Amino acid sequence: MIYGVFSDVHANFEALRLVLGFYEKNKVEHFICCGDLVGYGPQPQECVQALMALKDFRAVTGNHDAAVTGRMDMKWFNPNACAAIEFTRKNLSGASLAFLSALPEKLEPPDFTVVHGSPRKPMTEYLLGENQFLDNLKLWEVSPCFMGHTHMPAYFRQNAAGLPESDFLGPMRRMTVGAGRFMFNPGSVGQPRDNDPRASCAIYDTVTKVFEVFRVSYDIEKTSRLINEFKLPVALGERLALGF
Repeated sequence: MIYGVFSDVHANFEALRLVLGFYEKNKVEHFICCGDLVGYGPQPQECVQALMALKDFRAVTGNHDAAVTGRMDMKWFNPNACAAIEFTRKNLSGASLAFLSALPEKLEPPDFTVVHGSPRKPMTEYLLGENQFLDNLKLWEVSPCFMGHTHMPAYFRQNAAGLPESDFLGPMRRMTVGAGRFMFNPGSVGQPRDNDPRASCAIYDTVTKVFEVFRVSYDIEKTSRLINEFKLPVALGERLALGF
């Protein structure tokens, strides 16, 4: 089975629309989202509706999703994020809010594991280091584990000697899941932070065990313009063109 794996859409419908178009061209019909469907961006309703319409869509809750639905305290967010959360609450339908509220913190189907931040702290831990990876190993079973939250495409793996390895994943870099444990971050659709402003997403084949990252160009100016029109913090639009 071939999955489109993505994360951190952050209400950026222009980016999501192009990513879903990329998946359609590549005949991807199954989807995994590692959380943060909303927050930061100007079109939360459009994004949630588009994802709800997918025939086979699995997702976990991210910290911004949880804040919007009252599952996480706003004190953990900076002023720009808080402003976007309040905007999102006012611009989601009841059905969309119910959909976000029902998202689990962790998914463990037979072929993979999904969290937003990490298995240890699904909504809050930024998994960036190899020691963190080792500390989390005992908290999940099915490899690979897909995660998001950092907005940077990367992989972690435990080699045959039990030692950790990690690196960033550039466009079209293919990784094959073999012996040992693997974690993959597909990067962010809606707000990349690896100095590449293009939307980041991935494809995973459960038969060949290959995970591959792709970048998709979208109309950044349109998203930034909408952020300004809806009077969201200006910085949320400015950072999109920087990829940070």
